[in-house]
Amino acid sequence: MAKPEKETRSLAMAAYCHQCLGYYQDGKHDCEAARCPLYKWMPYRKLEPDTTWLKYNPRSKGLVTWEDSERELSAEAKQAAADRIRGLHKKKEG
Repeated sequence: MAKPEKETRSLAMAAYCHQCLGYYQDGKHDCEAARCPLYKWMPYRKLEPDTTWLKYNPRSKGLVTWEDSERELSAEAKQAAADRIRGLHKKKEG
């Protein structure tokens, strides 16, 4: 396939959907992935986009975060993560 002359946002969105659908060629059907952030712009959609996974963040003026991303870590888990990061930095430096 030839590279398009100009890369646009709509081409990037179409390429993402194409890849997500397992390289389906037609594109004239509904993927029914209502939780996908791009589903709102799918021209052949049958469902309403599901935005329940979003949470409003007033500091960034929009719907931006996953509900699932907020989790409490124990002190031991925080220390283990910090140790892993320090180890990666040491490995990268030396």
